[in-house]
Amino acid sequence: MPRPLKRPEQPIDPYKAQPLPLGRPAAVYYRQSSEGQIGNISTTLQTIDMIEHLLDRGWLRENVHMIDADAAVSGTKKIHERKGMTQLMQMIEAGQIGLVAAQDVDRFFRDVTMIETNKFIEACRAHNVQVMTPRMVYDFAHPIMGSSHVKMFREEAQRAADYLEYQIRGRLVKARHSRSAGGMWSGRKILPGFMVDCRAKVNEQRNPDFRKYKRFDLYADVALRYFELFRENNGNLFQTWRFIERNGPYFPDIVEGMVPEGFKATDHLDRRSLVTGKLTPSHTGLEYMLINVAYIGHWVHMGAVVQWNNHEPIIPLDLFMYAFNRLSPTDFHGEPNPDYVPYRPWIRHDKAERCAEPPTYSGLIYTDDLPACPHKRLAGIWNSHAEKYEYVLNEYPYRSTVWKLRAFILDGLIDEMLLERLRATTIDEAAWAAALASFENVDQSEVRRLKAAIRQAETAKDNIIASLGLLSNAEMVARAQAHFEKADYEIANLRTELARIESGKQRSRSLVEARPALEMVIARWDDVPSEEKRALFEAFAHYVKVNKISRHTKQAVVCWRDGTTSRRSTTHKSLGYFWEEDDLEKLRTMVEGDVDQWIILRTFPDYSWKALQERYAYKYGNGHWRSAYAGKKPYGRYTHWRGTEEFKAERANPPQLAASAASIDQPSGPFCAVFDQPSGPFCAVFGRSSPPRSENPRARDDASGGRPHRRR
Repeated sequence: MPRPLKRPEQPIDPYKAQPLPLGRPAAVYYRQSSEGQIGNISTTLQTIDMIEHLLDRGWLRENVHMIDADAAVSGTKKIHERKGMTQLMQMIEAGQIGLVAAQDVDRFFRDVTMIETNKFIEACRAHNVQVMTPRMVYDFAHPIMGSSHVKMFREEAQRAADYLEYQIRGRLVKARHSRSAGGMWSGRKILPGFMVDCRAKVNEQRNPDFRKYKRFDLYADVALRYFELFRENNGNLFQTWRFIERNGPYFPDIVEGMVPEGFKATDHLDRRSLVTGKLTPSHTGLEYMLINVAYIGHWVHMGAVVQWNNHEPIIPLDLFMYAFNRLSPTDFHGEPNPDYVPYRPWIRHDKAERCAEPPTYSGLIYTDDLPACPHKRLAGIWNSHAEKYEYVLNEYPYRSTVWKLRAFILDGLIDEMLLERLRATTIDEAAWAAALASFENVDQSEVRRLKAAIRQAETAKDNIIASLGLLSNAEMVARAQAHFEKADYEIANLRTELARIESGKQRSRSLVEARPALEMVIARWDDVPSEEKRALFEAFAHYVKVNKISRHTKQAVVCWRDGTTSRRSTTHKSLGYFWEEDDLEKLRTMVEGDVDQWIILRTFPDYSWKALQERYAYKYGNGHWRSAYAGKKPYGRYTHWRGTEEFKAERANPPQLAASAASIDQPSGPFCAVFDQPSGPFCAVFGRSSPPRSENPRARDDASGGRPHRRR
């Protein structure tokens, strides 16, 4: 292959500084080491003044990019550990900028090893990017001065690192640690309940309590109450925190005049209750308060007690030790706490020991009963007391139960509605034919759409290739290349989708063969595994919506893929069911109206005729059945609705749901799953024996019995 020719480069005067790249965009890099420095004079110099400096040099405002993602980030961190520096390096390597500006070299790096500094220098040199500070413009790619600029930049970065190492850490931080080790406040956050005495002298005499903790009554009383509440709740940390969230007491907002002159109190609290909006500690913050030995007068430095009885305690010793021994596994000296008595922990038992099958439709059940959180997914959890799975509606952040429903009840209702839909689809000839026609129409329209999209993407690629010969700007070439790669990626995805659709033609022919398999599924419905029932449901329906009607009644609505819905009520499904007034009135009206026995049994299908007689006698007959009942009564006292001839006749001739087969509306519909790898007795229908559950991590946690708790 012949070697391609390059455009001749313009000669560079080796003794003349290169002009600023005004024709290329510039970036301004901003960094502050801590949150406390944000907004000071350095912030103004690095942002507003630096941008104005570039505008004065000739850049347009739209060509100046501000990179300010590294607020409160140390310059000692590596490039990949800083979001803003990572973004800057990506722009340099992509050729998107010609200059990067900062207030000083130490804004870029304080790297003692100089490894990250050299990476930055090499990237700027390779892509001809200049580095500007108010005092100097570094051009690492200059043929004569480049090496000198590299050396100068490294020396500036080294001085910045040395200042941090010897001045900040070696002197200032060391002095602060020395002060803290002596029991004096050194500037860290003040523990709620205390204030710091900042008076060096009192009555012209040296203050012995200078920079030591003193009681701050407004917060000390609240902290004391927290310890008392913890003991009142028998050492249950979560229950104590939840009570404080809802009922207080709360820390008051500090305004001018609350703190005595010469003292400094807590000013870092900003966490507020989600219920009342008042200042409260977080769950973790409350735990740290309850084990902080500063409340009994000891002083901690670097995680160890260094001064005993350093200041006035504000919590009685017995009350503090009650909390400490229930929360801290180590004692004051860091050794194992011999008096550690934790609250009973949450014990997660092996799922294999559970005597009930997991919920079939976990992750597919939703409700609108929380106005602030519509279409909320119900959690599927294990009730260890009842030894049954339940669907639970929780209201976070407090995990309080709004209502719950046994999983076997709701799963049974959904199974009934799914079975009815299967019967209606396979029995109705018109519905079956419509399903086949709908599938074929969807296939053809999708094929036409994909082919048109592929042609359009290929045309876009051709246009990009034709325009490359007209481009000379490196940035525009890079952007054209990015668009070309994006179009190529789209074409690959479209071709993959087209291949999948075209392979589905063979599966569409298998729909004709799926009908006998579905009839077998219907006939042996009780033998179908729960995983395969779920797969069938996901093929026919989108989700289930459950809403609370009354204390004992929930309504389940299945939203099918064809836009229709099916409804069932859970009223009579629970063994602990207590009759609603509406049902009692309905029973009385039907009995006293001499409605035939089979109609009454169909209205209350879960009760025998004897149970209905006893319910009427207890409620309305003073212990006796209505002797004047004149409705037709061909069945005995122990007959249920399922034991009547009318039920058998309805089952033999179910209502025709012609619209139900329209649920086969897309290639991923109920019958066009996978037919080529059957692995079970019913897999020819829905294509897999163990369909994957929901990919939602929270849904998986809920289905497995809820999230683990630290304590219960």
